[in-house]
Amino acid sequence: MAWHKRKYAGPALRLAGLALLCVAVLVGRHLFAASDPQGRVRASAYLLALIGMASACAGAALSVLGRHLFDEVELSERWTIHVPPGRNDR
Repeated sequence: MAWHKRKYAGPALRLAGLALLCVAVLVGRHLFAASDPQGRVRASAYLLALIGMASACAGAALSVLGRHLFDEVELSERWTIHVPPGRNDR
């Protein structure tokens, strides 16, 4: 059995998503509070913005979907790869 199909995986993933959203809020508050009066943007501000955006996106996905984030989705015929008969590319 895969780890994400276990009984407590859904609530744990949702809780991890909420924790990542809290990290994003804290990073965003720090970015807004630590403005530079001379208008220079430092590399640390870009790094904090990257961390905030990544944690907000991952946190939203985890908190909304939980363990269903790992559900298999059936693709339509249009998006599948068709291998011609007699050709084995492995």
